[in-house]
Amino acid sequence: MKYFKNKFFIVLFAAATVLIIFTTVFSAMGLQNQLKNFFNTLVTPVRWCVSEIKEAFEGFGEYFSDMDSLIEENGKLKEEIQSLEDRLNEAIIAEEENERLKEYLEVKRIYNDYKFTDALVIGHEAENYMTIITLNRGTGDGIEIGMPVITSSGVVGSVCEVGYSWCKVKTVIEASASAGAYVSRSGEVGIIQGDISYKESGLCRLEYLSEDADVEVGDLIYTSGTGSVYPRGLPIGEVVSVGVNEYTRTKYAEVRVFSDLSNLKYVMIVTDFEIYSEEESMTQEN
Repeated sequence: MKYFKNKFFIVLFAAATVLIIFTTVFSAMGLQNQLKNFFNTLVTPVRWCVSEIKEAFEGFGEYFSDMDSLIEENGKLKEEIQSLEDRLNEAIIAEEENERLKEYLEVKRIYNDYKFTDALVIGHEAENYMTIITLNRGTGDGIEIGMPVITSSGVVGSVCEVGYSWCKVKTVIEASASAGAYVSRSGEVGIIQGDISYKESGLCRLEYLSEDADVEVGDLIYTSGTGSVYPRGLPIGEVVSVGVNEYTRTKYAEVRVFSDLSNLKYVMIVTDFEIYSEEESMTQEN
C-alpha cells in the first residue's frame, strides 16, 4: 500500500486506468482505427522531437570525431613542417660552409705562397657604409695588428685591433687607411687612400700620381707591396674617374674596390707573406 501513498504513482495509476478504459470502450464501439489515428497524431510531435534529438547527438558525435581526426592530422603536419624546416636549415648551413670552403680554396690557389687563416665576419661598425668589421679570430689564432685581410676578389683591409678571440679590420676605404698601389696597365705608382667623402659609395682614391701619369677609367689597381701593409699584386679595384688636384698639380684616380664590403661573410687573414722593398718593387714593374 505504500506505493499508493505516493502521489506520482497514484496519478500514474489513474492515467493508466483511464487509458485502459478509454481503449476498451473505443474497441467495443469498433473505433479502433480512429483510436489508432488519434494516438499517432498525439505521438507524432514526440517522435519528431526524439528523431531530431537523436540526429543532433549523432551529429555532435561525428563533429567531435572529425575534430579529433583534424587535431591528429594537424599535429602530423606540424611535425612534417618542422622536419622540412630543419632540413632546409641544414641545407643552408651546408651551402654556406661549401661557399666558405670554395672561397678558402680559391684564395689558396691564387696566392699559394702566402699563409692564411680563414675568418667569419661577426660584426661591423658604420652607420651608412661598413668600414670597420669584426672577425672571429684573434691572438689565440696567431692574429696580429697590421695583418692584411682579403677575399678571392681582392683587398678588404688590415687588422687594426685584436683580442684573444676576435679582431677588428679597418677596410681599404676607411679614411685613415693607405697603402702602396700601382696601375696594372701602365705601371704608374701611387698611394691608395680612403676618403671620408667616398665611404658611402664604396670608393677610395689613388693619390700622388704625377700630373702626366698614364691612368684611365677602367684601369685595374693592385697593391705594390711597399709599406709592409699588403703583399704585392693583390687586386684592389677599378678606376671609375680621373682628376687633377689643383693645389698639388698631381693626378688622382677614384677607385671602386672589388670586394663587396657591405656583404662580407667570410674573409682570409694573411698571416705571412714576402715583403718587397721599394727597389724590388721598381724592378718588378720594369
